[in-house]
Amino acid sequence: MPAGPLQPGDPPVLGAFELLGRLGEGGQGIVYEARSPAGERVAVKLLRSGADPATRRRLARELESAQRVAPFCTARVLHAELDRPDPFVVSEFIDGPSLQDRVRDRGPLKGGDVDRLAVNTATALAAIHSAGVVHRDFKPANVLLGPDGPRVVDFGIAQLADASTMPTSISGTPPYMAPEQLGGVHGSPAADVFSWAATMVYAAIGEPPFGNDTVAAVFSRILKAEPRLDGVASPLRETLLRCLAKDPQLRPTAHDLMIMLVGTGPQTVVPRDDRRFAGSRLAAAGVGFAVAVTVGVLWATLNDPAETGAQAEPAAQSPAAEDPKPAVGAGVPGPFAGTWTGQVTREDRPSDPTTVTLTLEGGAQNGKWQRDDCEQDVQFSSTRRNDEVLEMHIVQAGQCVGGDITLTLLKPETLGFEGQEGGGSTVYEGSLSRS
Repeated sequence: MPAGPLQPGDPPVLGAFELLGRLGEGGQGIVYEARSPAGERVAVKLLRSGADPATRRRLARELESAQRVAPFCTARVLHAELDRPDPFVVSEFIDGPSLQDRVRDRGPLKGGDVDRLAVNTATALAAIHSAGVVHRDFKPANVLLGPDGPRVVDFGIAQLADASTMPTSISGTPPYMAPEQLGGVHGSPAADVFSWAATMVYAAIGEPPFGNDTVAAVFSRILKAEPRLDGVASPLRETLLRCLAKDPQLRPTAHDLMIMLVGTGPQTVVPRDDRRFAGSRLAAAGVGFAVAVTVGVLWATLNDPAETGAQAEPAAQSPAAEDPKPAVGAGVPGPFAGTWTGQVTREDRPSDPTTVTLTLEGGAQNGKWQRDDCEQDVQFSSTRRNDEVLEMHIVQAGQCVGGDITLTLLKPETLGFEGQEGGGSTVYEGSLSRS
């Protein structure tokens, strides 16, 4: 469907971009169709609650995290202006409906169309997780059916933009939320896999697996009932059933999910017994990516050539980084070398600290990170302020969520710590001491 007209109060321009009409509006902001200075069609998201400095700082971190996601699977961010009273993000325009609108208007997908959608979106989810980002709100409205294949959008930025309006710590869209999210556990790769499966059920039968009536009834079914998969053909049915397991440990990773979809079936995937070694399966991702490229050329069968749809809110990625990229050969500065241990707390749970250990070697590009039962690699990103501030990235490993950390040398034996996991907005802060 075409963009609607601008409404009273809508600005005619944002920065150098001429606004042409409204594509959608939600809790995160308003999305416009716009024209770039070069005359290109783009989507512009005007963000809500983005004017205060703390929000802008967190938004910039989330955009930086999302920048690592492969561009084939999302709407590429072209420009962003955050340091202004009305911050906005400009993304590639995807000329196609959302999966939600496609099914609502034309009914469930059939046969091979469902299988192609499943392979493409599972590949996109694996790419998102490989970048250390957790989507946290995978649903039909966040899958755009572009002419060259589906794009998964609106990750990373989502939790920040909604944080000021959410009444509780629960985040997500009720019919597509995993059971553990209902208990207040923030999104995880396993929860994304659950939400992906619920979205595929919607694509195949026209409604989510636990219904779409009252929130209380939906939540009760998610926690206690078996999913409704009537009408989903095998072997996809069996794959979705595994992904919808109540226990997140019983669900496949997104990378295993790709193998299940393009390989010999769900029975070939080894259960995830030790999360620390799940990252070794990353090599299998290349198989899924190659298949996704192949099936992408067949995607046009899903869309009527004359049909266009509303642009969903653009995915969050980063504007140009403010800090320079590290020079070739740069690594961890000498004063940061050693094993550091301390407690960090989530800003929304100051009374519930977590003990972390970080091991770094001077001049190295990599180190080791341990938190709870997660052992992960950390990668050097950059330094600032004459090597007094060190930026590093925690690498995703199975259900052990990746993220970004900033270490500030306060004293020779003390580091200030600030971290942000996945694509979420939750910030961890604390201090580490050399052990």
